[in-house]
Amino acid sequence: MATYKEIRGTKIQNFSSDPANPVEGQVWYNTTSNTFKYFGVQAAAWATGGNLGTARFYLAGCGTQTAGLAFGGFPGPTALVATEEYDGSAWTGGGNLATERENPGGTGTQTAGLAFGGGPSITNTEEYDGSAWATGGNLNTGRYNLGGCGTQTAGLAFGGSPGPTDEATEEYDGSSWTAGGNLGTGRNSLAGAGTQTAGLAFGGNDPSLTNVTEEYDGSSWTAGGNLNTARKKLAGAGTQTEGLAFGGGTPPLSNATEQYDGTSWTNTTSMSTAREHLAGFGTQTAGLAAGGYTGSGVDTTEEFTGGGPATLTVGTD
Repeated sequence: MATYKEIRGTKIQNFSSDPANPVEGQVWYNTTSNTFKYFGVQAAAWATGGNLGTARFYLAGCGTQTAGLAFGGFPGPTALVATEEYDGSAWTGGGNLATERENPGGTGTQTAGLAFGGGPSITNTEEYDGSAWATGGNLNTGRYNLGGCGTQTAGLAFGGSPGPTDEATEEYDGSSWTAGGNLGTGRNSLAGAGTQTAGLAFGGNDPSLTNVTEEYDGSSWTAGGNLNTARKKLAGAGTQTEGLAFGGGTPPLSNATEQYDGTSWTNTTSMSTAREHLAGFGTQTAGLAAGGYTGSGVDTTEEFTGGGPATLTVGTD
């Protein structure tokens, strides 16, 4: 049988940490973890995560797959103010929202989160510091079913219900909201990803289902590539050039997952649980889906691992 050296022309090397720039097919031994590893192509997949403490839908989220934040939702009264923090395996209770809300917008991180708007058409904004929520500047237009992205000090809110506000965009500077450029397609029940100066809005209700994607440059929206599956009440994660869309309603409920490259959407591995009104956060290669509606509120959490080049563990010695 041929050896690795005969196939690749090199020996298996020992490293105390993984190489910074491995090449595809490279194999090495990590002396710190006592594992054999290689750099190859990984298939995209959803895996089961820890359940939310409070089953709910109409919630919002922000943060990452290993440091996530979920807040608000329905049914009330508990879910409307409940906040939970995710550590990559389990959810624990955080500080409650001061204002009850369902279908709010959310963005930021686990230790610098932002909650804004929500039903019934409220303007209240709250800022999270990792343990408690504090009052922020009010939205100029009260709304729910809106999209959001960015950070606590550079947030973006767009779209939403009721109808007269469905194209409005507002920018947050850490203390107050100011008007930004309107969406080209006014809609509600949409999803968002990215930053205040490189935002992404996709899907929603217009008033019928839409697959429209728009990109924000800090002042105006321009058309992007359409989703393959038109849907509303979906979730999003990632950035403007590495976006992730999942779940929603077509109807019926959808588990479809798509990845955006800055130009077009590509279908990838579907979620295990089809649902709408869920929270989404994280990145295109490490996404998180929490809660949602399948006929009632659920506590289900799923973690997404994006496909593509990756360092993989072969086994231990």
